Amino acid sequence: MHPEVDHAMRELEAARARVERDAKAVAEDTRKRLVAELLPVLDNLDRTVAAARDAGEAPAVVEGVQLVRVQLESVLRGYGVERIDAIAKPFDPAIHDAVGMLDVNDRGYHDIVIDQLQPCYLYGATLLRPAKVVVGRCTIPR
Repeated sequence: MHPEVDHAMRELEAARARVERDAKAVAEDTRKRLVAELLPVLDNLDRTVAAARDAGEAPAVVEGVQLVRVQLESVLRGYGVERIDAIAKPFDPAIHDAVGMLDVNDRGYHDIVIDQLQPCYLYGATLLRPAKVVVGRCTIPR
């Protein structure tokens, strides 16, 4: 093969590989943004179920909303989204956002998540959203 043709073929192949790599990155970023935008929908379904239960709504309605919530979470899991619950776990600033502290009388609950206002979600190894948590703080001296 002629050297110029060989060089042009290598450049064309490199350009094709770059375009494919860029297209995959754009698709991955779009997917990540979409699943992140669906998390508030999941939160709203959780709040709806809790409010309906508290108000004594018809069990069939509560169950129906719960089924939709489970279905949505299942779809998100299929795209690589993982829910990480924080309650009773040690506070981890990498995945927890402390929105409050609660005084506790037991040293075993110091720096432990006492309440979770929103769960943490990961997309693969990427943090989509930290958990919003209340952390125990023991004020009793040792």
